[in-house]
Amino acid sequence: MVKFKSILFIVLIMLLLQPSAAFANAPYITFTVNHEGEPILTQSAYLPTGVVDGFDIIEKDAGTGEESSVPLSRPEDLFIDSQDHVYVADTGNGRIVVFDAWGNYLRSIGQEVLSKPTGVFVDEEGTVYAADYGNETVYMFNKDGSLLREFGKPDSHLFGENNPFKPTKVIADKRKNLFIVGEGTIHGLIQISQEGEFLGYFGGNKTGFSLKRLLQRTFYTQTQLDQLMKQLPPSATNVAIDSEGLVYTSTIGTRNDSIKKLNVAGKNLLPGLWSYPDIADVTVDAMGNIYVVDSFRGRIIEYDRDGNMLFVFGGTDEGSQRLGLFKSPSGIAVSSDGRLFVVDKQRNNIQILKPTEFTTIVHEAIFHYMDGKYAQSEGPWIDVLRLNSMFDLAHTGLGMAAMKLGNYELALEEFSVAGNKEEYSNAYWEIRRVWLMENASSFMIGIILLLAVITAMRKLYRKYGFARQAVDGWKWFRQRTLVAQLLHPFRLMRHPVDGYYELEAEGKSSVLSATILLLLLFVVRVFEIYQTNFLFADWDVKKINLFTEFLKVYIPFFAWVISNYLVSTINDGEGKFKDIYKGSVYALSPYIIFAGPVAVMSQGLTQLEVVVYDFASAAIIIYSVFLFFMMVKEIHGYEIGQTVKNIFLTIMGMLIMALLAFILFGLSNQVTDFIYSIFQEVKYRVDY
Repeated sequence: MVKFKSILFIVLIMLLLQPSAAFANAPYITFTVNHEGEPILTQSAYLPTGVVDGFDIIEKDAGTGEESSVPLSRPEDLFIDSQDHVYVADTGNGRIVVFDAWGNYLRSIGQEVLSKPTGVFVDEEGTVYAADYGNETVYMFNKDGSLLREFGKPDSHLFGENNPFKPTKVIADKRKNLFIVGEGTIHGLIQISQEGEFLGYFGGNKTGFSLKRLLQRTFYTQTQLDQLMKQLPPSATNVAIDSEGLVYTSTIGTRNDSIKKLNVAGKNLLPGLWSYPDIADVTVDAMGNIYVVDSFRGRIIEYDRDGNMLFVFGGTDEGSQRLGLFKSPSGIAVSSDGRLFVVDKQRNNIQILKPTEFTTIVHEAIFHYMDGKYAQSEGPWIDVLRLNSMFDLAHTGLGMAAMKLGNYELALEEFSVAGNKEEYSNAYWEIRRVWLMENASSFMIGIILLLAVITAMRKLYRKYGFARQAVDGWKWFRQRTLVAQLLHPFRLMRHPVDGYYELEAEGKSSVLSATILLLLLFVVRVFEIYQTNFLFADWDVKKINLFTEFLKVYIPFFAWVISNYLVSTINDGEGKFKDIYKGSVYALSPYIIFAGPVAVMSQGLTQLEVVVYDFASAAIIIYSVFLFFMMVKEIHGYEIGQTVKNIFLTIMGMLIMALLAFILFGLSNQVTDFIYSIFQEVKYRVDY
């Protein structure tokens, strides 16, 4: 026993002496978004490593000469220059504070000039620009901190005499022209030359669509419209610029255009980029990756330069004081080694987050991918998928690498997994081109031979009665009552008026034939779902539920039949319920006959021929709607005006039925819950 204890003690000592791996746990989850807009959890992209609060800042009082610690106070903005020096707009203390890349205090700028600086920017020459909201002035400092120039409200009638000049953020391009974010400036960024000349507004936001405003403009008089409060576009919140001179803006209060990437003409290169609606700041790294921070949720989002979402992480600090969580983040910047610096104006500090190994691999792959070196990006993308197989951008990267190597089948598969329809189309075009080059001549010869055989057989039949028994058998088969009824849709589509007349007067339809066609309708729908080209499908085949599709087909159909019967009964319609049922089924003939062939045709098309698919699909829908119109008119014996009225009331009846079903479903759930709670209560009392 003593020997065993000695051995155990030695083993424990050896384990303690072994070097241990250090694990840093992030206090938040990290996720990305796939091509369907669904969140996908990933490994942590960034881990918090430190905090800068400015308590090591020691300054002398100008009057007494006494030294004291002056930490950060409500910092609003920060910027990292080419030397990885961090410039912070220390708003509460009226200064610009400079730290090194590791958070060590270096110096302060503008203590005796600035009042309430809310924005800071440093150009390639080290010139410091500060947007001072309190003094309503943009200041320009030399790298040693001496004041070079001031920019006040532009003295130009183009700026507007009554327009406010409340600068909050500022950047400068390579020509030292300023782009200023002004509070309440709805026309866009204020452009001022280095000489102080007003150059105009740049990249203004637009008012979003509002159904309420549309109805008001439609039905209100001009006097009433004048009394309404005007809907003005929101002003930008922050601004950044990349090495190519492209300007980025963030705007709080809007979701679709809260982040913009503007070219020299002010056109947004990333329209509709998804983000949160409270983006406080935006910045760009050397590769063009875009980083934004949400002031309300404390979330940080990283995109590549094309707007593909890479990571979402961070969160709100509810009092835990943990690194990586934020109270009110107002600025973000990235250093040359990829570390993120996030300033929190409520916690009065700057948090530093470093990229993980997973993020480093992703960035390496993106670097080669964006540089067009798809083959070189293949290895890093494989490593990314080894760590996270659901990372869509990696599949796109591997698809591009396969395209570069001429492996179009593999590229097609990767693009399909990534949901990248544009590149899928390009790969499919290459596959189709190769196939046509190899088989075009054989295909054309086959068609010519087939036409020749058909022509020869027709001549032989007419002259010698060749295959007369087969032809007579087909004619006999077509004359069978049920077969003739099932083939009547072809006649109906060519002659709708006569077709609907023959439907009843000559017995060209029956409840049985209509029911068979109705069942065929669902079969065609399933075929369409599984055979439509990935490029044109608005659904994911893997997530299709056939029972749900069954309900989607038949519930609206029977709702139409029932509603039309009720409306027609009130409005003296001549059609009976079975007539409406049969006529409605036959009105769907274009879909039953052509939806399948169109789905097959889509397999041979690329996005360049999307107009062909769209035209065919639209033609099916339009002609089916026309047949429904003719059905109501002919079966009920209505004039055109009565027909329109009947269809409108039928649709309204369908909406009322849907509303009632929704209400009944909700009440049934409540009744079920009530009965279940009573059952649980009775069971509890019986047991105890």
